[in-house]
Amino acid sequence: MKGTSAYEAVFSTMYERGMFNGNVLVLKDGETVYKGSFGIKNIDPIDSLDTESMFRLASVSKEFTATAILQLQEKDLLNIDQNIKDFIPELPYEGISVRNLLNHVSGLPDYEALLDKFWKPELSYNDPERFISGNEDIIAMMVEKKPEMDFQPEEKWEYSNTGYVLLATIVARVSGMPFDQYMQEHIFKPAAMNSTVVYNYKTTIDPDLPNRVFGYRTELDGNRIAEDIHYINPAQGDGGIYSSLEDLKKWDRILYTDKIINETSKKEAFSPFVLKNGDTTNYGFGWFLDKSPSGKKVVAHSGGWVGFRTFIYREIEENNSFIILTNNSSNYIFDAVQQVKNILHDRDFVIPKMAISDTVAKVVLAQGAKEGIETYKSLKESSSDGRS
Repeated sequence: MKGTSAYEAVFSTMYERGMFNGNVLVLKDGETVYKGSFGIKNIDPIDSLDTESMFRLASVSKEFTATAILQLQEKDLLNIDQNIKDFIPELPYEGISVRNLLNHVSGLPDYEALLDKFWKPELSYNDPERFISGNEDIIAMMVEKKPEMDFQPEEKWEYSNTGYVLLATIVARVSGMPFDQYMQEHIFKPAAMNSTVVYNYKTTIDPDLPNRVFGYRTELDGNRIAEDIHYINPAQGDGGIYSSLEDLKKWDRILYTDKIINETSKKEAFSPFVLKNGDTTNYGFGWFLDKSPSGKKVVAHSGGWVGFRTFIYREIEENNSFIILTNNSSNYIFDAVQQVKNILHDRDFVIPKMAISDTVAKVVLAQGAKEGIETYKSLKESSSDGRS
């Protein structure tokens, strides 16, 4: 089984097993070789996905934020080696550069933990009355509470949503326009990404965004529960972008040109950072750095927030890529990622199976503990693929 039929086998079977709900696009040698859509985009009312559906990208948004910073550098409006206090002087932290934010080596504390502790903690996380208004609320909280640094800049690598919120704020302050407007005018529109927005979050169906996908999860008893609302959804820069398969294909394609950023900027974005102790990170500017099965350069990023799990993967020296967008809180997206890599490189692949723990939990709920134990023993005896 090769090519299209192999991809179809993986994703249709995962969908049937309840492991996948979403969209997938695969490009080989720059051409689409597979595009599929499986499941629903909303649970109330039930509405089917299609390949134009717009998913919340979560942290896949970071590559767009980094690109905006590089555009401003190309226009000599900033230099990434400048201190962030040149742009956000009220911050109580010293010695941090824009580059440090891009590379996740700033040492800044986690803004989510800070808000969880101090931002209307008496309200639930999904109460609309708790919603922040945007990035300025985050910055104001950091200025007020002055949480300590996790480490000194460039001493270690630590993934930082805080850094990318600050980068979006820098884009807005330097450009003189709201971050969402900047992205629309300088990235999405030039790339003809007509189904991509930095979303001004609403908790109900929005007639201005009819293709928007909603996140959910499925309980062990089969009930679907909305998993889409969170009080920090209005934050921008670390997430917040909604996009579709075809628009992300346009994004992949345009990055092979100089229309959005030039080759010098891309080289910086796709390069690692060397820490003070000499260790090299595997992260550029909004991209994780990796190798393909054939040993060539890969830039990729995953995302996970509320019900959404997303992944973009680009073999930039081989002109292969794929995009996986899901909205059902599934933890199986990386099982799919590995199999797509295998199929792309004509390697043996397997259809991912549901974890024994998930299968047994369903049996326990439906039939009781005794039947669950028996199911576990049976599955362990018959399992030869390392499921646990």
